[in-house]
Amino acid sequence: MKAKKMPRWLRDTLSVVGAMSVLLIAYNLVVAKHPDWGIVPVQIVLALIAVGAWSFLSYRSRAKRQLVAKQAAEAAQRRAEEQRQAAAREANNAVVRRQRNQQHRQQPK
Repeated sequence: MKAKKMPRWLRDTLSVVGAMSVLLIAYNLVVAKHPDWGIVPVQIVLALIAVGAWSFLSYRSRAKRQLVAKQAAEAAQRRAEEQRQAAAREANNAVVRRQRNQQHRQQPK
């Protein structure tokens, strides 16, 4: 339940760094001949900082782009509605003009 309250960028950061930490430890256990276990926590903290910063900035940038796209779509929708209303007003004005012209033609000279 607490995972749902965390921001998505933080959850993604923790999952990525968790997987990286497991791989780092597995590498040190299996492949490295003389692993320096003292720098592993430092590497994990640096990974948390680096991936966290990148993830936070990425999500913030994506949110801004989505907001701009949403505003552009709303503006386009408003413009389309205004154009429809203007076309309807113009059609009504044309009908009124035709009636007025018709009345002027019927008046005796």
